[in-house]
Amino acid sequence: MMSNQNGSTTEEMREQIATLRKDVARMTASAAEDVKDGFGAAGRQVARSGREARDGVIDAVTANPLTAIGIAAGVGYLIGVLTRR
Repeated sequence: MMSNQNGSTTEEMREQIATLRKDVARMTASAAEDVKDGFGAAGRQVARSGREARDGVIDAVTANPLTAIGIAAGVGYLIGVLTRR
């Protein structure tokens, strides 16, 4: 009778391990989906911020074109000086 008890205990453990594997697989898939959704939301936020920044620059250049030209010339000059070295 002892071997029968060990056999059923072993079988129960195998069933529990199989159940645990299924649960872990489900949780992993769920976590992966959550991460995917999070990256999608972050990407949309970055795109929205980029569009807002672009629109802000366009508005600033439109409102102050001479200032924008002066800044662009200054930045170009600095880049030229730095790359020459």
